[in-house]
Amino acid sequence: MNYFFCRSLNSRTTRSNNIQLYPSLSKVSVLSRSPVEQLKQELSTKKMLFQKSQLELTKVVGQGESGLVYRGYVVMNTNKVLVAIKTGKALLAVTDKERLLKEVSLMLTFSHPNVMPLIGLSFDEDTPLIIMPFMSNGTVLSYVRESRKSLYFLESSDNIQVEAARNTCLGICHQISKGMAYLANFKFVHRDLAARNCMIDENGIIKVADFGLTEDMYNSNYYRQEKRQAGTEERVPLKWMALESIETHVFDESTDMWSFGVTCWEVFTCGGVPYAGVPVTTLLSELRSGHRLDRPSNIACSDDIWSVVTSCWSASPRERPKFATLVNTLTDLLDSDSNYIKLLG
Repeated sequence: MNYFFCRSLNSRTTRSNNIQLYPSLSKVSVLSRSPVEQLKQELSTKKMLFQKSQLELTKVVGQGESGLVYRGYVVMNTNKVLVAIKTGKALLAVTDKERLLKEVSLMLTFSHPNVMPLIGLSFDEDTPLIIMPFMSNGTVLSYVRESRKSLYFLESSDNIQVEAARNTCLGICHQISKGMAYLANFKFVHRDLAARNCMIDENGIIKVADFGLTEDMYNSNYYRQEKRQAGTEERVPLKWMALESIETHVFDESTDMWSFGVTCWEVFTCGGVPYAGVPVTTLLSELRSGHRLDRPSNIACSDDIWSVVTSCWSASPRERPKFATLVNTLTDLLDSDSNYIKLLG
C-alpha cells in the first residue's frame, strides 16, 4: 500500500497551499540541477548519502506499487546497522521516481518520536534506495490482529482484562494522533493513514509511516483513480477516505482526521476490514446518506472513546477535531482514570 509518505499536493487537490515539494532545497539549486542531483547534494551535506556497497539486502518484507522493501543492513562507521530499505521496481516510471524523491525530501525535515525517521539514501544509478530504521514489531495492523485474544472482549467478568485492553488500544491511537499532530503543524497531508501504515519499534513506540511494509491485502477496498496530471492512474484507499476526498479529490488535515477515525476503528476491532461487504462502487452513496462504520462489539471501546472516533466522521470538515486538540482529548482520557495506563510508549 505504497504511496509517498506525506503527499505534497497542488492547489487543486488540497485546501492548504503552503506545502512545499522540496522544503530543504534552495531555489538556486532547484533551478540549476535535476531533482536527483539536488537530493544527492542535500544528502551528502547531511552525511545521509550511502554508497550501494555499504548496503546488504537480505530479505523482502514488503511489496507495493512503487517498489520492494527489504530487511537488510547498512555499514555506518564500521558498524553494521539493521535497517529497512525501500527500492523501486526495475521498470520504475519517471513519475514514480519523482514521487519517491519528494517523499525523501519531506522526510529530511521530520523529527518526532511518532513519525518514521530517515537514516539515509543510496542510488542504484538514478533509482533511489530509501534507508529507514527496521521496525521489529511490524505494523499496528499485524500487532492488533495477533493480540486479539488479549485486546478483544465481547463480554468479560474480569474488568482488569478489559481495562488493560482499552489502555493498550487507546495508547496506540494516542501515539498515532501525536505523530499526525506533528505533521499537521507543518501542513503535511498524509492521505493514506491506516493501521497498516503505522509501525511499532522494539520499544513499543509507534511511527506514522507509509513505506510499503505490508502486503497488499486490500485490493477490493481500493480503486483505480485517474490522476489529474499526465493521464496516469494511482491506487487510492477508498474505504479510509473522507467523503469530500472521494467526491472532489480534496485532501487536508480534516480528511486525514477522517482516516484517523477509521484507523482507531481498526485498532478497536483488532484489524477488522472497514465497510466489509460494501462494494466500493456503492460506498459513496452510503456515506452521503449518513452511513458510517458500526461501533466495534469489543467492550474495550467505551462510550467516551467511541464519541471521539465518530467525531472524526462528521459530514462537515469544520466539525471534525484538529489533531492538536485531539491529542489533548486522548491525553485526558488516558489520565482521567488511574486504570488508563499507556502500555505502548
